[in-house]
Amino acid sequence: MIQATARVLKNLIEIEVSKETWTCRPIESGEPGLGRRIAALFSTEYIAFRPSEPNVVHSTVSYRPKTDEIRIQSGEDSWKTRSTTFGPMTIEYGGTRYTINERLTGRFVVMNGNEPVAVGRLGFRSCSIRDYPADLETFLANLALGYVIRTLTWEMFG
Repeated sequence: MIQATARVLKNLIEIEVSKETWTCRPIESGEPGLGRRIAALFSTEYIAFRPSEPNVVHSTVSYRPKTDEIRIQSGEDSWKTRSTTFGPMTIEYGGTRYTINERLTGRFVVMNGNEPVAVGRLGFRSCSIRDYPADLETFLANLALGYVIRTLTWEMFG
């Protein structure tokens, strides 16, 4: 199970991925100065660190509110969701196109065609994803981070 939770007072997001806890911080938080710290509170771009390599950026995840788009950059690879006005969100990963069907209840399903590959739930400043194949775990952990950033953005600017 993947569990991403915003720690607003600490200005970070923690992601429980299997037995690992990733730490995700706004990009601006690493820069000195009060202005940057205030900007970090409203950030829509986070960098993720894994405990196995605490000083190496594992991925960068951002949210673009105008297009309702989550962008994930991990090493040389990058992915972004595509939203439609009344349709589901889609994302292509590993040559496969996934559809994300969201409900007003905060629940969502990641589908490969007509096959569900993961189920998720948005909570108060959190996102959990379960029932997924092991080869999608890292990708879905980054997607969960994107969903938490999206939720925080909607709270602040919605």
